[in-house]
Amino acid sequence: MLRCLLRVAEAIPPSGTAADWLSEAERARLAAMRAPRRRDQYLAGHWLARSLAARGFGGHAGDWHWQHPEGEPPRLTRSGWREPLRVSISHSGERIAVAVANGPVGLDLEYPQRPRDLDGLAAFVFTRGERERLAAQPAPERARAFYRYWALKEAEGKRCGKGLLPGRARRLQCEPAAAEQAEALTWQLPDGGMLAIAAWPGIVAVIGEQDWGAPTGWRLVEV
Repeated sequence: MLRCLLRVAEAIPPSGTAADWLSEAERARLAAMRAPRRRDQYLAGHWLARSLAARGFGGHAGDWHWQHPEGEPPRLTRSGWREPLRVSISHSGERIAVAVANGPVGLDLEYPQRPRDLDGLAAFVFTRGERERLAAQPAPERARAFYRYWALKEAEGKRCGKGLLPGRARRLQCEPAAAEQAEALTWQLPDGGMLAIAAWPGIVAVIGEQDWGAPTGWRLVEV
């Protein structure tokens, strides 16, 4: 059965030394980071991913080992586990979101922090239909609608392992969908954030660690 665990938290690293549970590759990447905030985000995300893997798929957090093949999404595996789990991490502001699943998954978290050229960005990555919907929104709702589409595009890019490619994003239109057809979900978080996850058709087995209310379901349709 396909399922996904998801959590949003403050980007606070776990107590103890990083060498206790990071792989050699993770320690090397951490050592190259100079910004303390970026190091905290890295540690917090990688530990939270392991914690979710242990909660949903067994073992202890320290049993799960990080893998990140070049050009592919990151994964977690442990001794005796046949298929690596997929991992997606996103951070925005002081918050971090992590998803762990036994199927393809991509995640994006957005906290608007400064004014942005929404129309210019929309022209860069949104379909014509999405831009028309955005333009039809009343002013107070436009920014929310923009970040909903943007987060969905980012999440889809992470799901496929290629990132947000503008040409591809302009060909994939976000269409509302019922739960049994939805391959992506969005939540408007109580503190103003926008969270999106892209996974598999009929994604309903999402185990959220917090109560964000009912999500909105989406399909990504090529146009």
